[in-house]
Amino acid sequence: MLRPQTYNEVRGGNMVICESCQRILYFNPSDEVQLEAANNAHQRKRARPKSDAPQAWFYRPDYPEHGEVLLGFHNQGGSSSRRIFDFNTGRQIGDILIREGAYRLAFPEDMTDDTIRLNGHWDEEEMEEWGSEMPMTALDALHGDLQLARHDHAKHHAAPKQEHAQAVGSEHPAAS
Repeated sequence: MLRPQTYNEVRGGNMVICESCQRILYFNPSDEVQLEAANNAHQRKRARPKSDAPQAWFYRPDYPEHGEVLLGFHNQGGSSSRRIFDFNTGRQIGDILIREGAYRLAFPEDMTDDTIRLNGHWDEEEMEEWGSEMPMTALDALHGDLQLARHDHAKHHAAPKQEHAQAVGSEHPAAS
């Protein structure tokens, strides 16, 4: 288990000495490509997050004063809590905020057109154990799901444009 900051330093091309075991850590991009290719080969469609789930995760690319963030919401007993994490490091930004009502009603200012719903499955107790920084496994899972969500979005929006272009092309008099 690497701290997110250490992981990002290694992934950025820096050689780092592990604080625990004193081993030299380095990133080999050829290993990463093979892992991604193997994951994509066995991957089917992205699982859709359940709309009525008590927990929800969102990616927001433009959060005021922070840029890219991950928003974690948890509904319980008529109120909801919100945690904000830095997208790149997984560090918690600010305090946990609790408001009355389900998260969509309690935090409407967080739901913008650019917000993307992600799959996340960590309960409140587990997130409490994280402290001020989410573990790398959770951060990687959310990053991976964001890539799948973007891919699905691009695929669904590209198909209608292609069909429209074909229909217009065949009806246009200059096309013949």
